Amino acid sequence: MRQLPPDQIALLARFEPPEYEAAANSDSLPEFRAAMDQYRKRDYAGAAARLRAAVEAHPQSVEARFYLGICLLLTADRPGGIQLLKDVTASGDTPYLESARFYLAKALVGEGNLPAADLQLRVIVEMHGNLEQQAQRLHAQINPRP
Repeated sequence: MRQLPPDQIALLARFEPPEYEAAANSDSLPEFRAAMDQYRKRDYAGAAARLRAAVEAHPQSVEARFYLGICLLLTADRPGGIQLLKDVTASGDTPYLESARFYLAKALVGEGNLPAADLQLRVIVEMHGNLEQQAQRLHAQINPRP
C-alpha cells in the first residue's frame, strides 16, 4: 500500500453524516430523542453532548454509541469517534454494523491508517450490504494500481 498525499487523505476521509429517521414505533429514550433533534439540525456538538448522556444512562445502546461516534468525527474528536465505532462493530450483528465499519474506515483513512481502513473496507465488501459499492470505490482509491 503506497502513501497518499495529505490533501488526498483529507478528501477521502470526508463524509456526509448518515441520515437519522426515528422509527414510527420508536420507544427511544428522551435523551436520545433530544440529541437526534439536534443531529437532524446539523448541531453535532450539541447532539454529542446529549448523546454522551444517553450513552452514560444506557451504555448498551448501540444506536446512541453509533451516532455519538459520528458526531465526534464531525466535531474533530477523531480518536473518540474511532473508539466508539470500534465498540459498535464489536457489538456484533446489529443494524449499525455495516455503517459503523464504513465510517470507521473513513476515520482511519483520516488518521492515515490505510491498512486498518483497508481491512474494514474488505470486510464490508464481503458483507454484500448496502455500502458494498462505496466500500469498493474507497478501497480502490486507497489502493491505486501502479
